[in-house]
Amino acid sequence: MSSLAPITIDELTARPLPVFGHSVQAIRNLSSEDAVPWEKYGDIILKDPGLILQTLLALRGTGGKRREDPVTSMEQAAMLLGLERVQQLPADSELVEEALQGRAQEGYRRTVVRAFHAAYQAWDWGFVRRDPNPDELLLSALMHDAAELALWVNAPERIHQLRRLVFRDHVPPAEAQYIALGESLEHFGRRLAERWNLPPLVHEALRPEYGQEPRVQGVVLAVQLARQTEWGWYSSAVEETLAMIGEHLDGTPEEVSRHVHQTAVRAAREAGLHGAPLPASLLPLQPGGEQSFIDAEFPPEPGEAPPSADPALASHEAEQRGLVCLSPQPARYAEIMQQLEDGLGRLQSNDLLRMAIHGMHEGAGLNRALFAILSHDRKYLQARFMVGSDSDTNFNRFRVALDQPHLFTRLMEKPQSLRLHDGNRAKFWPLVPSEVQALIGTNRFFAQSVHINGRPVGLFYADRHGQDCDMDEATYDKFRQLCRLATQGMAMNARRKAATGASG
Repeated sequence: MSSLAPITIDELTARPLPVFGHSVQAIRNLSSEDAVPWEKYGDIILKDPGLILQTLLALRGTGGKRREDPVTSMEQAAMLLGLERVQQLPADSELVEEALQGRAQEGYRRTVVRAFHAAYQAWDWGFVRRDPNPDELLLSALMHDAAELALWVNAPERIHQLRRLVFRDHVPPAEAQYIALGESLEHFGRRLAERWNLPPLVHEALRPEYGQEPRVQGVVLAVQLARQTEWGWYSSAVEETLAMIGEHLDGTPEEVSRHVHQTAVRAAREAGLHGAPLPASLLPLQPGGEQSFIDAEFPPEPGEAPPSADPALASHEAEQRGLVCLSPQPARYAEIMQQLEDGLGRLQSNDLLRMAIHGMHEGAGLNRALFAILSHDRKYLQARFMVGSDSDTNFNRFRVALDQPHLFTRLMEKPQSLRLHDGNRAKFWPLVPSEVQALIGTNRFFAQSVHINGRPVGLFYADRHGQDCDMDEATYDKFRQLCRLATQGMAMNARRKAATGASG
């Protein structure tokens, strides 16, 4: 399925994030008081992503020597700016109530409430885990979805189309983002994090390769929970996320569920001024109640048939709509291949790996692609770089144990590749460990082991979600060509490093 042209970063930042009127009034009220603690200014800023952004941009524009330690709390940021500059912040911003209208304002408010719910959960879990800086977790979770906020400001129809594809048409989120935006939300998030100089933990939470880091896990799980509970709390997806949160907090499902519900209520008390439905208000609803909210946001277009009233038929229709195949982009593939060839001997190995998997995803049209690195003790493969798995927290934990003989241990024995397809599935699929089968959720994929100077170092993997999506020989050849160039560049880097060491 084809996509619209990707939104450019300049389009996405054409207008800044607006601020809420209640934030402006709250700062004005503090300005009339004497000896106000910096914490009060920080609390106001933290409840408004537009004000957070204005604060960070103002800090960057104050000049002087660049700070070695990043700003991780808004109380700290307010102190660094100084009282006069903090009180001036609202004057530099448009108001939400004036800058956005109709659907755009509703979507922006809803996204802020969801972001604050995620932030409050991440902050609370930080205390449970005795994190040294829970405020950093809160700030990172709150700004994780900055790209969606920017879309409601600068491209509201595109983000509305994305939500329609996901919630009404049941298209998998990764594919829906490609269709509506031309790229993933996390891609735009990373670009915004760079342009706006957001805190380091925001950057890390937007990169699947950091998914095993405990602090990143907390932020990502909180964001995922907030997204899933936007319509209701009682689904299999929420149950799976709660199980992962249980692992993160070392608690039983019952303990975690109760704790998360209580935290949602506490978050609602803090976020009530944003003028959008609160996740905590959905806790009393029974399973299935979320459909009424979805129907209200996405009524049938003129001439469009309403969703089927027959549950079985509706399920079949949703399944068919969800089968989305990414279109290969020959020009993008050729561009990345040329960049890899030009970068041989110049690009760092990490850059080569990232470029190769983006070529698989964007150029060859493979839904998910990754490079998994071999551990030092050679006991497991661990995902190092990923693309196309932004909305799949489970897949982002890609890890393959090598302590028992199976398909991947065989692949790692020497440089070789495999295309698992209909013709050889009976032979190779039983060799895939059951936990990996459950992790990837498909029995059609490409894989190629990487050896440098005769030693195994890792594995490329790529697949597509839908069974109707083509994994043909031509796509397999593109996959292998990208692997070949990346491996060639890594080998050149290894030889140069060895020569430098020998001469030293």
